[in-house]
Amino acid sequence: MSLAKKAEEYRVRLFRHGGSQAARLPKELRIDAAEAVGSRQGDVIVLRPAPTRSWPKGYWKSFGPVAKDFVAPKPLPSSPHRDSALESL
Repeated sequence: MSLAKKAEEYRVRLFRHGGSQAARLPKELRIDAAEAVGSRQGDVIVLRPAPTRSWPKGYWKSFGPVAKDFVAPKPLPSSPHRDSALESL
């Protein structure tokens, strides 16, 4: 017999923000990330932290030799406009 513990449920407030629907999450459901990935599984909506973006493997080596003191820049911050344009490529 399985004694799986039922997940705690919290009430989440839904509201409109521009043309989108948004959710105000209680502190118990906070995601420690700047972005999340959402999916729908039937009538259940699942949110999880989005993977961190990084430069493609081999990107910097494709430019050839660089100075030994060269430091690669950090990944770009997220931008809804740029990100949606890149996803359509």
